[in-house]
Amino acid sequence: MDMFEFSIQMEKDAEKLYRKMADRAPVEGIKKILLMLAEDEVRHRVAIENLQKKLSVAPVQGVALDIKTVFDEMKQNKHVINISSDVVEDYRIAVEIEKRGMDFYKEKFAEADDPESKKLFEILMRQEAYHHKTVENLLDMVQKPDWWVESAEFNPQDSNFY
Repeated sequence: MDMFEFSIQMEKDAEKLYRKMADRAPVEGIKKILLMLAEDEVRHRVAIENLQKKLSVAPVQGVALDIKTVFDEMKQNKHVINISSDVVEDYRIAVEIEKRGMDFYKEKFAEADDPESKKLFEILMRQEAYHHKTVENLLDMVQKPDWWVESAEFNPQDSNFY
């Protein structure tokens, strides 16, 4: 499997996981976040497919500010602390998937020899790092709900801040 096929499959797998997790989400806010992450993975896949076809790659805009808004809304809602821990294993898997994605794109960025590829892999690396932080935050929310409501920080400066 070449780098493009591997990247495309990785993005498809992440999208599928996030949609599955969204179907089982314990609260509406978490469902929204997971669906936003799934849509980000679709945008990543399309960008990689365009790069593979040697087409122009449009900037890949992330959803950091939208997700921050949902997190802020959930922090105001005290029922968040009653989330079931049944979803912990899915969130742990998502954390690992995003870490692998970050590492993979970091490696591909270092190997890339054309500006278009370098630019895309840099963006994907930062966005996967942001996804990693997001799913870590969800895992904290489920495992330590009292702490999360009081202490969690989620402050991207803009949708491209990762």
